[in-house]
Amino acid sequence: MHRILFHIGPIYVYSYGVMLALAFAAGTYLAVVRAKREGIAYTKVIDLIFYVLIASLVGARLMFVLLNAGYYLAHPFEIFKIWEGGLVFYGGFLSGFVMSLWFLRKNTLNVWQVADILAPSLALGTAIGRIGCFLNGCCYGKISYAWGMRFPSSGEPPVYAQQLFDGLIPYAAACSLPVLPTQLYEAFAYFALFIFLLWIDRHKKRQGVLFWNFVFLYSVARFIIESFRYYETNFIVFGFLTVSQLISMALALVALVSLVRIATQPSSRAPKK
Repeated sequence: MHRILFHIGPIYVYSYGVMLALAFAAGTYLAVVRAKREGIAYTKVIDLIFYVLIASLVGARLMFVLLNAGYYLAHPFEIFKIWEGGLVFYGGFLSGFVMSLWFLRKNTLNVWQVADILAPSLALGTAIGRIGCFLNGCCYGKISYAWGMRFPSSGEPPVYAQQLFDGLIPYAAACSLPVLPTQLYEAFAYFALFIFLLWIDRHKKRQGVLFWNFVFLYSVARFIIESFRYYETNFIVFGFLTVSQLISMALALVALVSLVRIATQPSSRAPKK
C-alpha cells in the first residue's frame, strides 16, 4: 500500500525491506529469550539464525527467480533487488532447514530442541513479513469488487504493474483494480499460529512438537489462502493447483506423519506450570 517509505536523493527505503528487517529482529530476540530459558548458549542460536538467514534469502529468491525465469533472463540485474519484493517462503524454508541441520550437527546441538525454540520465531517472522508484502503490493489476491482493496500507482507496486501489463487498467490509472488482501489473511493466520505455538509450548511433553505443528498448520493455512491468490498461468500445475499448494500438501503430510510418530514415543519433557 505504501511501497516506498521515503527516499534521500537517489536512495529509496522500501517498506518490504524494513518489514523483513523487523521480522528478523523480532524473531531473533524471541529465539534468544527462549534459548536462554532452555539452557542453550544464545550465541549459538544467533550464529544459527545468521546462517539460516543467508541460506533462506538465497533459497527464497532463487525459487522466485526460477518461477519467473523468462523475466529475469531478460532483466538479469533485477535478480539482486530483493528489497523490492520477490521471495518465495518455501524456497527459503527448505534451504534454511538444510542449513539448520548442517549447523546443528556440526555444533552437536539437539536438532528438535532447537527446532522447537525457533518455531514461534518462524511464525512471528512470517506474519510480520506478510505485512511487508501488503505494503509492497505483492502476493496479492484475485480481483474482487466486493472485498478487494485498491493499491495506488505510487512506486508502481507489483499488483499495479501486473494489471497494466494485462491491459486491465490504463497507464493513467491512479490505482489498481480492487484485489483481495491475501497478504493480510496470511498475516492474521500466522499471528494466530504464533500464539497457538506459545500455548502448546506450555503443555508439550515431547521435542519436535512445536516445529511440526508449525509446519503442518502453516501448510494448511497457506494451501487455503493460495486459493484466493492471483497467479499467472506459469504458476499453475495440473490446471488447478499452484506450485505452493503442491509443496504445502507434501509438507503437511510429512508434518502429520512426524506428529503421529512423536505422539507414540515416550514422554521426554514434563509439561510447564
